[in-house]
Amino acid sequence: MNTLARSRMNSASIESFTFHLIAYASYITLIFGNIGCICNFITFTAKQLRQNSCGWYLLMSSLFDFLFINFGLFTKLAAEHYGSSLRYRILVWCQLRIFLTWVLPCFSTGYLVLASIDRYLSTSKSARIRSFSQIKVAHQMTCVPIILYSLTGSHQFFYFNLRPACLPAPGTYAFFLSIYSIIWTNLIPQIAMFIFGLITYFNVRKSRQRVVHPNIQYRNRTDSQMIKMTLVQILFSFILVNLRTIYYSYTVLTTNMKKDDYRQAMETLILQISSFIFYLNFSKSFFVNTLSSNLFRKVFHERLLFFYRRMLWWKIPV
Repeated sequence: MNTLARSRMNSASIESFTFHLIAYASYITLIFGNIGCICNFITFTAKQLRQNSCGWYLLMSSLFDFLFINFGLFTKLAAEHYGSSLRYRILVWCQLRIFLTWVLPCFSTGYLVLASIDRYLSTSKSARIRSFSQIKVAHQMTCVPIILYSLTGSHQFFYFNLRPACLPAPGTYAFFLSIYSIIWTNLIPQIAMFIFGLITYFNVRKSRQRVVHPNIQYRNRTDSQMIKMTLVQILFSFILVNLRTIYYSYTVLTTNMKKDDYRQAMETLILQISSFIFYLNFSKSFFVNTLSSNLFRKVFHERLLFFYRRMLWWKIPV
């Protein structure tokens, strides 16, 4: 009995810690994530980066980072910290929230995959392949991640229901959803980014100066900085997302295992930590870009000065 009582006390302590972790980690992620996304918008909307195909993909990725962080964390706080029962009472909200919290990060990751492919194209030895790395192609490809992941994620509208909580259909679909999450939404895009990032890295090492015109040299300097930013983004994304994937795989493998209260409490805590690591992946972009790229820091500084001067110009003289 003493052991059982001690186990229950430990479980209660872990649950209390998890409850406070949800609140503090959510607000910290919201603050830094929103600051980072807004700073990304300020920087990537500069003409120099906006007209670069890779810069366009990173801008779109930042947009969906912003939407996912705010929608995901505000609804998470409402449900898990402030007692909102919408997901237990309204089926449409249950299905819509599940769908958006799955596809919004996929949209963001999809644009990062396109950015890695674009950097591979831009470093190819073939002039024909390099010709696909241009802003016109990037604009045409903008809708691809949205259409692709919306279609492949639409099954959630049919198989999630109030059971009484917002849960997937048990049995075959629950197993399919786990495999879908691990392979389609995590491993495939991460492997694609890793492969194209690796090819880009070797292309850069093997590349030689092909042109001498000053304007093209200036463009090449911009492209090289975009390559650096993209490769660092891919590296951090690969690490952070796969930490979440590893834990999710563990939960799938141990679904049918019997677990006591202490183990369930510990797994819930680890689940919340892995969840915030996942959100951290979509909050990191600005800080990673700032540390990895001189060009990004320079453009960000110039944009801040630009907005500051505009604010001074709008002032009405006394």
